[in-house]
Parts: sequence; C-alpha cells; structure tokens
Amino acid sequence: MKRFWGLTAIISMIFLLAGCGGKDGFTIFFIDNQGNPSVISEQLQANLQQKLGEEPKVEVITSAMYDVQKIMVEYAAGGHDIFILPEADMKQYGSNGSNIPLDDTFDPEKYKRGVFEGGVLVEKGEGDDGSDIKTESHLYGIPLEDMQMFKDVDYAAQNLFATIPVSASNVEESKKVLKALTE
Repeated sequence: MKRFWGLTAIISMIFLLAGCGGKDGFTIFFIDNQGNPSVISEQLQANLQQKLGEEPKVEVITSAMYDVQKIMVEYAAGGHDIFILPEADMKQYGSNGSNIPLDDTFDPEKYKRGVFEGGVLVEKGEGDDGSDIKTESHLYGIPLEDMQMFKDVDYAAQNLFATIPVSASNVEESKKVLKALTE
C-alpha cells in the first residue's frame, strides 16, 4: 500500500513538472465522507469570490459521494489548488509528500490538529531512504471547524481539513485563498 501512495505522489509530481494545466482561475476540490458538500458549494464559492474580489476567479468543485479512488484521481491529475478532504486522507497523501507545509503562513500552535509528520520534497536522493522525500513534522492542513467561512455556511465538519497540494498552480495564491477561508 505504501508503494501505491508513493507512486501516486510521483504521478502528481510528473503532472506538475510537465506543466499540464493551462487552466483559468483557481479551483478547490471538496469531498466529504460524512456529508454532501455540494449543498453549500455555490454559497461558499460566492462568499469566497466576494471576499477575494475579481481575481482569482474561484471555482469550488465538489463530489457528492465519497470515493477514495476519486481523491487519488484528483491528486494525480494535479488540477486543483486546494483540497478539502477527510483528515485520514489528508494525512495519507501528506505522508508521501503530496501536500505543501503551511508553517510560514499559519500558526501551527493554533491549528495543532493539522500538524503531523509528512513528506517534503528535497533534492534528488537526499530523502530519508535515498529518495526525493524527507519526513518532517509541519502544519499541512487547516481544520474546517476553525475556518470562519465554513462556519458562516454551516458546514464546519470536524473531520475535514483544507490542504494545498504540491501540484497547486500558484502556492502563494493558494495560501492567500486559504487565509481568506479562515478569516
């Protein structure tokens, strides 16, 4: 299973490095294993767009049904700037280097539940086992229960986290949007 997730991280990096994209705007992929996020997607998108202004153009993409394979496909495709998913899934992908550390933008003490040991991409061969991934403890996800915008739309589920994948088209912009979701 570890090999499977490692392969998924590598596929994600291939898509990132290949520059497959050319997408317009900013996308948030949202999946929940305890509810249906599509009931709030339009309101969330409108509230976020109002807070951010005209740029970036935000699109919230939801999955009405929880499916582990759907998450894998979305990560591998590399087309989203923020993922909102259950804690176990976020940690599983994060442990393989698929998520960006957020310590430089958010206080790890405030969001302790989003701090865990995860993979960080390093120079070729400088990882823990001679790979390109080193395990480090960082803040990788922000709990939805601590995000004001989700409280405003009555969907602050305790098991969900927002995280930024390594395939995000613009990490700084992703952090800006994530910050807007928390304020």
